[in-house]
Amino acid sequence: MIKFGALVLLQTLFGVSVVRAHRDHGHGGEEIPSDAPYARRHMASEHHIDSFDSKSFFLLHDLNRDGVLDREEIQAIYGVHHIYSQKKSKDEQAHQEKADHIANSILILMDTNKDGKIQLEEFEATGVDALPSFENMGADGHHYDVESEFFLHHEELYHSTPDTQTDESYNHPEDIEHFAQHEQIEREEAEREAKFQGISVEEALAQHEHVESDPSEENAPPANAEGAENPYFQDEAGNVHPHDDQAEAQVPIQEPPSPSNPKINRVTPPEQRDPSERYRNAKKDSENHDAWGSGEGGFKVPSSPSERMRKNVPYKYKFRRNWGDF
Repeated sequence: MIKFGALVLLQTLFGVSVVRAHRDHGHGGEEIPSDAPYARRHMASEHHIDSFDSKSFFLLHDLNRDGVLDREEIQAIYGVHHIYSQKKSKDEQAHQEKADHIANSILILMDTNKDGKIQLEEFEATGVDALPSFENMGADGHHYDVESEFFLHHEELYHSTPDTQTDESYNHPEDIEHFAQHEQIEREEAEREAKFQGISVEEALAQHEHVESDPSEENAPPANAEGAENPYFQDEAGNVHPHDDQAEAQVPIQEPPSPSNPKINRVTPPEQRDPSERYRNAKKDSENHDAWGSGEGGFKVPSSPSERMRKNVPYKYKFRRNWGDF
């Protein structure tokens, strides 16, 4: 996966313009023609870059920074070994033949000194727009993992607003296939968990149905429970005010008496905080927990970000997300 830092470096050194884009859309959101050169469509849809030259394209795809494009890096330009491409190959032999065909075709086109690699000078001499498309072979140029590809090429395009993030909105074939894969993963994990605990798969699944709601919220004490505190409305003296209209009438419980109109400090609820703040110490705190399935926690459902990052925590608990995290 290309790291963001590399893109920033290229933008600074070679004038690469990084923009937000949706599939084959260029700067400002305009659609890139379907007959545009492969590299143009690839950079817009996969990298969100619409302005580049041969040198910046070369450096971006020179993954090991050795100054040449080898066979593996050529294949990576076309996403040959991505799972989406593999699914379009009949078998392993057919897939290898596809990979060899693509690498050989580009080497014949650009490797003028026949050393089996493409130097920057050779790439620039031929030009980035000369790169052919192999999309008819299922090589669509994908670089990222399945989750990232789904977000980049589907969710960002069709589910980028609150109105398109309702349960009813996720009805595209891509949505159905994507979440069916998650259900299969959860089923397999439940089977392993059931075997370990000596229970049925259905019982294992039933144990964790409440994971769909935030366990940390479920375990919170009732607002009126004895000794419970409401962290969202407090005056400077620490007095709790359940509602704005009640704050003025409350009698201070500490000496000296607070003003008749105490200033109320609003504390942002955890679920509304910026993800970078909410999860800042999650990784560090997770080191204080035993691996999932061992210690006092055992197979207990994770109830905090740090617990979700424990070693061996099942995929379904890690995947659970809040839309505001994006």
